[in-house]
Amino acid sequence: MKGNQMKKINMPGMLRRAEVRPQSLDTKNRTVEVVFSTGARVMRRPFSLWEETEPYLEELSLDPQHVRLDRLNNGAPFLRVHDDWSLDSVLGVIESASTDGNIGTALVRFSERDDVEPVFKDIQSGILRHISVGYKVYRFEEMPKTEDGVRVLRAVDWEPLELSAVPIGADDGAVVRQADQNCNECEVKFMEEKMTIKKKKRSGEVDPSAVEPAPEEVSEEAQPVEGQDQEVVPPEDVSVDAPVEAAPSAEVEAAVDPEPPATDPAKVEEARREGERNERERCIEIRRIVGNVGLDHEIAEKMISDGVSLDAARKQVIDLLADRDHETPTRTARMEVIGMEEKQKRIDGCVAALLHRADPSKECPEIAREYRGMNLIDMAREAIEKAGGNTRGLSRREIAVVALNLHRDRSSGIRMHSVSDFPEVLSVAVNRTLRDAYKLAPRTFEGWCRRSTAPDFREVARTQLSEMSKFQTVKESGEYKYLSFGDSAEKYSLGKSGGIVAITWESIINDDLSAFSRIPLMLAEEAAATESDIVYGILSTNGKLADGVALFDASTHKNYTTSSGTAISADSLSLARAMIRKQKGPKGRELNIVPQYLIVGPDKELEANRFTSAAFVASKASYINPNFNTSLEVIVESRISGNAWYLAAEPTRIDTIEYAYLEGEEGLFTEERVGFEVDGLEIKARHVFAAKAIDYRGLYKNDGA
Repeated sequence: MKGNQMKKINMPGMLRRAEVRPQSLDTKNRTVEVVFSTGARVMRRPFSLWEETEPYLEELSLDPQHVRLDRLNNGAPFLRVHDDWSLDSVLGVIESASTDGNIGTALVRFSERDDVEPVFKDIQSGILRHISVGYKVYRFEEMPKTEDGVRVLRAVDWEPLELSAVPIGADDGAVVRQADQNCNECEVKFMEEKMTIKKKKRSGEVDPSAVEPAPEEVSEEAQPVEGQDQEVVPPEDVSVDAPVEAAPSAEVEAAVDPEPPATDPAKVEEARREGERNERERCIEIRRIVGNVGLDHEIAEKMISDGVSLDAARKQVIDLLADRDHETPTRTARMEVIGMEEKQKRIDGCVAALLHRADPSKECPEIAREYRGMNLIDMAREAIEKAGGNTRGLSRREIAVVALNLHRDRSSGIRMHSVSDFPEVLSVAVNRTLRDAYKLAPRTFEGWCRRSTAPDFREVARTQLSEMSKFQTVKESGEYKYLSFGDSAEKYSLGKSGGIVAITWESIINDDLSAFSRIPLMLAEEAAATESDIVYGILSTNGKLADGVALFDASTHKNYTTSSGTAISADSLSLARAMIRKQKGPKGRELNIVPQYLIVGPDKELEANRFTSAAFVASKASYINPNFNTSLEVIVESRISGNAWYLAAEPTRIDTIEYAYLEGEEGLFTEERVGFEVDGLEIKARHVFAAKAIDYRGLYKNDGA
């Protein structure tokens, strides 16, 4: 037992430095050399219920003939904790890799992205140093069992797929190459020298109090250096067996006693320290064994408090793993390397199949044919299995909960090596329905209003286009004059509204497709209706502009025919057109604005079309519609009540009403999260919108009759 511990002994706590920087790190080229494997044995669980029945030790052969390094040498990724589902998890790329039969090394080049910089700095400072390799085994070789009777399988044909920076690695020797490349050899040499000194102490050759100070008393200068002899040799003129007459050094003066009592305090203290070191190593090793196999840390603490030996702890861990596998029959799938392209193709296929089921009138696309026979539970089951889990024995409710990533303990229990992408399938399906429905929702103001964006929710000021001063004559050799804009500006700020669609695990169990058809459609219709309410509310409320006058005003703005208005006719349209054409800019400039749109409510739709249609058959020659009236585009909006009707100019010619979205979130914007208030996926539809009348000169109102 003692010899076995010496083979696996760790560097004592007194020799650990406060800071270790990788010597192999090149900050200019952002590269560092790493050890991705030392071939250390790692406890593995069975691959399936039909193969191995007990846990076994897996050993990776580092013989160059046994390792397929083509993938690493062709630029395999360097990942963040084996996360191969997101581009953001790629920290860098493998530039080269090799193995000499004892260790596998690789040169890693880091990305220059801002989010990678903290990881690069932690590796540079020695905070992050553990490396883990993701691999695939093609052939094992049976090895002799351990003393505890545990099987050992040696991988003699295997392929590394990627390397990852991890907080805790299965192979404790897989690290970033440190400043001392031969640190392991230094450890072994130092421990051998320690054992030699201990043997001499037992035989009485060396005074025990003159060597091996306490851990807390050892300074950096006392640490062993490669090539330096650590053996303590007495002075040439003093015999080891003779009393020491020369004055001892200051460091050991108090400890030297030429006539020790029957019970030497130095030996008692050394025995105490040896026991503390052994106990510390036992605690560290038990915690490491329990943590590596994924058991709860409380199990390790109980073993430590009960005084369980290392051999007994290993046996208990194997028994606990066997009991856990027996209670929850599962299989651990081999890591299936699925490219992002294949994953996206599967998600798109599932989404298309869901939308086809929600609306069978549309033709099923080719990409969805593989999934069109699946219901929601079938898709959830496939998402779990693609993530490495096993759904055998799970109820429909459990499948829904695990697929939505609502229960991490359950996901861990079925050996999922990554999260399910089922929530992504659901959110993409809802978002696609929502956005398509929003685009198709009727909005009649888009033609005669001007679209814009605002960078934030602060108040926006829009200066009227007609505010520019006139051009000035420039004489020969004269100077150009600066043009000016007026101070008048209309101000508005964005407003926010929205709602949430919840896809619960109950709706998945019930295979309820309304979340992908009716609910998004209603949200989209509501968003479009909100926009129309705001825009046409400006016409109906007739609010004041920056000049303090109402938008439609007969005396000042001269764009309004009061309650004694007239019905739509060739004459009334001619009068309205003339009023718009006569509008002048604030500085007296002739604008000659031509109306483009005739806006009416449902009660005036017939009249509007009659007097703007070239096909209208008049009862007499004077009623024939002139060509300029037939150029008007009729817009019918139910929010306009009564007999009122409006004319509007082209918004690219002069400002009318401006409507705006938040920059980067034009239209209906969606976000999703795994629900906390509800057991399911929550999809939030956020709508940021505002509208404001900018200039009255391109608008006209008639109360009608």
